[in-house]
Amino acid sequence: MILFLLFATLIPFLTSIVVSYFFTKQRVTEDTITNNAVLISQGKTNLINYLNSVTQASLTLYTNEKLYNYLERQREFDISDEKDIKVGLQVMAHSIKEFKQVYLYAGVSDRSYLVVNEITKSSSGKYENLRPFPENKVVYFETTHESNNYGIPLTVYFAPSPVLSMHRKIMYSPNNSSIGELVIDLDLDLISEICKNLYTHDQEELYILDDSGLVVFGPDPSQWGHPLEGNWGNEAIHSQTENGSYEWTKGIYAGVNVYEKMKTDSVDWIIVKRLPYEQLTKNARQLTLINSFVLTLFLVIVIAGTIYISIRFTAPIKKLIRYITRIQAGQMNADIELARTDELGILANRFHGLMQDLNQMVMREYRLELANKSNQLMALQAQINPHFLNNALQSIGTLALQHDAPKVYGLISSLAKMMHYSMNTSDSVVPLRKEIDHVNSYLELQKQRFDHQFEIVFEIEESTKSISVPKMILQPLVENYFKHGFKPSQNTGLLCIRSANILEETGNILMIVVEDNGIGMTEERMREVRSRLHAPSITDEACIGLSNVLTRIQLYFTDDAKLEISPTNPHGLKITIKIPMQKEVNE
Repeated sequence: MILFLLFATLIPFLTSIVVSYFFTKQRVTEDTITNNAVLISQGKTNLINYLNSVTQASLTLYTNEKLYNYLERQREFDISDEKDIKVGLQVMAHSIKEFKQVYLYAGVSDRSYLVVNEITKSSSGKYENLRPFPENKVVYFETTHESNNYGIPLTVYFAPSPVLSMHRKIMYSPNNSSIGELVIDLDLDLISEICKNLYTHDQEELYILDDSGLVVFGPDPSQWGHPLEGNWGNEAIHSQTENGSYEWTKGIYAGVNVYEKMKTDSVDWIIVKRLPYEQLTKNARQLTLINSFVLTLFLVIVIAGTIYISIRFTAPIKKLIRYITRIQAGQMNADIELARTDELGILANRFHGLMQDLNQMVMREYRLELANKSNQLMALQAQINPHFLNNALQSIGTLALQHDAPKVYGLISSLAKMMHYSMNTSDSVVPLRKEIDHVNSYLELQKQRFDHQFEIVFEIEESTKSISVPKMILQPLVENYFKHGFKPSQNTGLLCIRSANILEETGNILMIVVEDNGIGMTEERMREVRSRLHAPSITDEACIGLSNVLTRIQLYFTDDAKLEISPTNPHGLKITIKIPMQKEVNE
């Protein structure tokens, strides 16, 4: 019996190992090729985005009015133009950090300019070794080559280094004629960084080739700008498909070559990754060895288990079968002594019951918490929806215009805007600019009420206007100023509202500040307000609005959102809201 079980187990195991190896090898090879194709496609997208950003940066010469006017006007060079030209080129040279140098040729004045490392030099005439533009091209990228000074003498020596050059033909739009040429030399640091993330050093190779077979990028920098050694890349270069793979059986990198063509208006490149057979089958071999070890281990266990079961478990199993037969025969009162009442059975049953109870408790608590948060959000956002009042305000505003009272109409319009904003309960999250507009309408009404006895300053950073924030978080802060901090009988009030996108150790932070020069708070009162902000129920009128704002931003942005209160000099109060940008708004 033991020999029979041994052969019956060994033969399927060995067959499984052989079949598993060849099947795994094929599947791993296919998966590796597919994964590398996806990886190269992602790298292609990153490269195209980077080259597009370089092309976009070169367009600043059209948006620089002084520089472009100099290029297009039909008169000789004037020394007074020198400063504007240098400033414009310096701005362009600093727009992307990989810009090594910028060369400009102005056709009308027949002068050349070169910006490199904060140094700007010029000379008459055009650099004679510039490559001619390809037909029907306005922008193209020249294959990697050694940098040079374009025939313009420099006072400081800069050692040549490999660069990639973007050439742009400067066009005069009225007659679509060329009035100059712009050349931007790029360091290959970022391109190298992108490419290094696409292959494993010393195990694989990755090349970027142009349509003529020159090496734009490769593992050996000495080959950059030179024709590809060997003919292993010809199939990728001359292929009519945008991407694919093919086998190459010669040399140390015999294996599979995966390629992706990269065609835009300015480049015609091919990304080729070489995957040697050694690397392709490495995982399959390792997996086969692991499977062999595991199968051998289990084979030993099976043999030992067979012997143990034959000796120790055959009798109890037969006894259990007899008991089962008696039950099947209708003897329901039979005493089955082998019922699983031992420690393992008890533990399994208790554990199963515990898991069921635990799952029910977790689901119940989760639903309860979700319902509580939903109720909190609905309670905090619940607003009266008086459509009739909005219509009435519009009617009154029309009547004010009919009676030549534009000031009254303006105030009613501001109030109507506030009503419309608060009536729209479908949006719980709005862009910051809408919050600013709503507060501005509120302040217009307050100006009329207090006869312009206060000033308003908005310092809103442009990049923050489109950031989404919970609705109605600014008006309670501004309203507190008029309730508790503003005294018309004293000096002129000042209310400043600022927003900025700042960088802290935890990441990007949207900071909103409402600051005034009112009567402020005593130190004791400020400590009291701070301690009550997180209380479950608040009866202090001054704290209700602040607690409402803090609760809403924490519900939307988790507890990382903060509201801080601090005094200002010589008197007044500053309220700061900090919202982490890496946190998504909870839906």
